[in-house]
Amino acid sequence: MSLLKVKNLTKRFGGLVAVNDLSFEVSPGEIVGLIGPNGAGKTTVFNLLSGIHSCDAGSVTLGDREITHLAPHRRSLAGIGRTFQVVRPFEMTVLENVMVPALARNKSVAKARETAFAVLKMMGIENLADALPGNLTLAQRKRIEVARAMATKPRLLLLDEVLAGLNPTEVAENLPLIRQLRDQGATIIFIEHVMAAVMKVSERVLVMAQGALICCGTPSEVTNDECVIKAYLGEEDPECSL
Repeated sequence: MSLLKVKNLTKRFGGLVAVNDLSFEVSPGEIVGLIGPNGAGKTTVFNLLSGIHSCDAGSVTLGDREITHLAPHRRSLAGIGRTFQVVRPFEMTVLENVMVPALARNKSVAKARETAFAVLKMMGIENLADALPGNLTLAQRKRIEVARAMATKPRLLLLDEVLAGLNPTEVAENLPLIRQLRDQGATIIFIEHVMAAVMKVSERVLVMAQGALICCGTPSEVTNDECVIKAYLGEEDPECSL
């Protein structure tokens, strides 16, 4: 049984078709990379899955429940957590930042604090619990962003460029974390432009171009696919389905 089923998902912004008849499935426990050139529609897909945007057509099913028309907070409670490209923590301590989403599933502040600290420990940043995010590095703030998503106890975790802006050493340090999140029970889809990282961590890769899915397969299959190569080189091929 698939954890996530996306069927014929479509989103238009005026005359622009940002996501075009997109269909795919994700199995429980998978780590799936979502890649494509800038403007391919990747973040729009995340916005549709998390409920920030409503779709013009198609459906989204999580487990055995269709969530196509649920509000974002309802999708979070259903089990979808996500991060954002631009990290914008609250002006409060790191622990308090993670407590805020933890309160969605914990009625007591004490329990939310306990959950938040456990997540920080899992992320390896429990020593920053009393720090203010504004005083931290980008790599540390990225971890806080992931911790906030994990505090909602997601079944499906959407990671939007959590490695962007990090140096090679920081990227290498964060790659094991993605596997660790999966081992904690979260099925993962992640958008990333650091291709070496995507290919190293992903078990399956989805490739988008011009709002459509042009390839799906293992990292080796994707990197050798002619349509993928042409999409990244900016070339058009009439035989590639866009």
